[in-house]
Amino acid sequence: MGRIKLFENWAFNRNLPEPFAQEIGKTGKKYTTEFECLSRHNHMFKGKRATLHAATLQGIMHAVNILTGKENGAFGVQIQNGDVKRCYLEHERAKNGVSETHLLVYEPASGAWNGMIASGSTLIHYPQIGERGASGSELFTMLLFASITQEIRYDSECEEGFSQFRQQMEQGYPDMEKAMCAAFILCDNFYRRIENAETLKGQGLVFDGGCLQAGNLPFITAAKLKNGEYALTKTYYGNFCVFQEKQTKERPTIRDIAGKYKRNHPLTKAEEELVPALPENYEVSPETLEIVEAVCQTPMRVFMMAGEAGTGKTTSAKMAAQLLGLPYYFFTCGEATDEVDLVSSMIPNTGRRDSVVPAVFPSFQDMKMDPATALERVTGIYEEETKEEEAFQRILKTLYEQGYQCGQKEKDYVLVESSIVTGCRRPSLIEIQEPSVISKPGTLVKLNGLLDDGAAITLTNGEIVHRNPDTVIILTTNMDYRGCKGFNESVLSRMRMILYSEPLTPEEMVARVQKRVGNANQALLEKMAKTVCEIQKYCHNEMIAGGVCGYREYEDWVWAYLIQKDVCKAALHTVIAKASPNKEERDEIYKTQILTKFQEKNETPIMQAA
Repeated sequence: MGRIKLFENWAFNRNLPEPFAQEIGKTGKKYTTEFECLSRHNHMFKGKRATLHAATLQGIMHAVNILTGKENGAFGVQIQNGDVKRCYLEHERAKNGVSETHLLVYEPASGAWNGMIASGSTLIHYPQIGERGASGSELFTMLLFASITQEIRYDSECEEGFSQFRQQMEQGYPDMEKAMCAAFILCDNFYRRIENAETLKGQGLVFDGGCLQAGNLPFITAAKLKNGEYALTKTYYGNFCVFQEKQTKERPTIRDIAGKYKRNHPLTKAEEELVPALPENYEVSPETLEIVEAVCQTPMRVFMMAGEAGTGKTTSAKMAAQLLGLPYYFFTCGEATDEVDLVSSMIPNTGRRDSVVPAVFPSFQDMKMDPATALERVTGIYEEETKEEEAFQRILKTLYEQGYQCGQKEKDYVLVESSIVTGCRRPSLIEIQEPSVISKPGTLVKLNGLLDDGAAITLTNGEIVHRNPDTVIILTTNMDYRGCKGFNESVLSRMRMILYSEPLTPEEMVARVQKRVGNANQALLEKMAKTVCEIQKYCHNEMIAGGVCGYREYEDWVWAYLIQKDVCKAALHTVIAKASPNKEERDEIYKTQILTKFQEKNETPIMQAA
């Protein structure tokens, strides 16, 4: 007896569907020990055999009828962050002449199930599964869908067995021996992959037996259906009637909304050159739209964008400046950035100095012969009867004063204001990059005056600069990376909005990189993108720190492959090299995440002929 309710004794004692019941009647046994009819997942040492299971066979037959159109049904999934979160099945059945739709939801990662029946506009509980109730055959219909779909719990043996089973069923079982063999393999396959899911890992079928402990599947409430929790993102077959596919709204491009948010401030020619000019086919991110909407409709002017490297924070800031028609300034922080750096800096005076006419000094003989004339040559004033000693003292004093004034004009350093201060003087957009890497606590507090509405800041030379009311400030940071520090609470409280950029999904990565590489092998790009996301999860699960693996690494990998024509070698210096600073960890990531997926596929080109 198995560990879940579907494999209790009563389930194996149920009558088999035809023509298998008739065939078993000839032999008198539901099992076989023939090696070719056993699943490769059957690792029993003694008494190795496969047993036909009524619910499994009925579920497989439902799948064939749905895929051939003999029964109404649909298969689909809900994808979240690149992974299949839920699988969906709708299956129309007739009961007492009334049509009703059976609905199932399966979570492949946790093995959780939910179910219900829709009869018209009424939602009722899924039939109780047990000895005197339903067999649970539709659960196997769902598990079959998961097993023959690459993105879920694909198993090649299951796909081959189902293909043979379907061929025999569609043709009316012309070769019953082949049909029986396929039936034994499939029943054994499902039993072993469910019962031994932990040891089979990715090929196993996780099944939460607690969902069926009493035979009742957890109910899908109407509220959850309405609020979009059970929203499809991809339909594989059929048309869903109850589960609604989530309509992914296309992002507008810069061209689509050009001029909609422009502020029309009069700009100088120099300022016009600082307005970004990104390609008009660039898609506008939701974070950018939120910022420009807030700027145009509210007094909000200070924002923060946080997220992984490569998620487009700087591009979003430039895009916001372009949509608003404002000049773009940026200031990049470093570990040693201090309060003075944020507003100004002292740099050597390398500018051209005005030429100074050399002074003509009186000689010692002139001083002795005519002190009054010698004094006149220096001061320009002739004073008769000036004594020699007095003239000498006044000449020295005058020369000292002239030398000091000349030195003041030719000082070695000049005060240069930062781009933050320059941007605050006129309407503009200022991006302050990576403020979280500043090591000295409280450095950003220096900017609190500018972050307040209509506030000001005092420069080193004593000048007070007021922030223009139309100046927008955006802080962009990666707060989860090594070396990043937390923000002072007074700074955070002045952020009018903090927008967290979600990591790009594999689909978004592929769409972005395709705009750069052009005509490409979609399948290989998708596989590379999924691999990068899997490496991210692997590093997180294994607590590998100090590395990075995101969109930039993915794009670099694609470019490197275009040059090297070796997908594994290209990954070494673009993805693996950045994933961890530890050599042993890099080697393990390369073996488990790259070689196992691409070692035999280096001949597949990314670029294809048009």
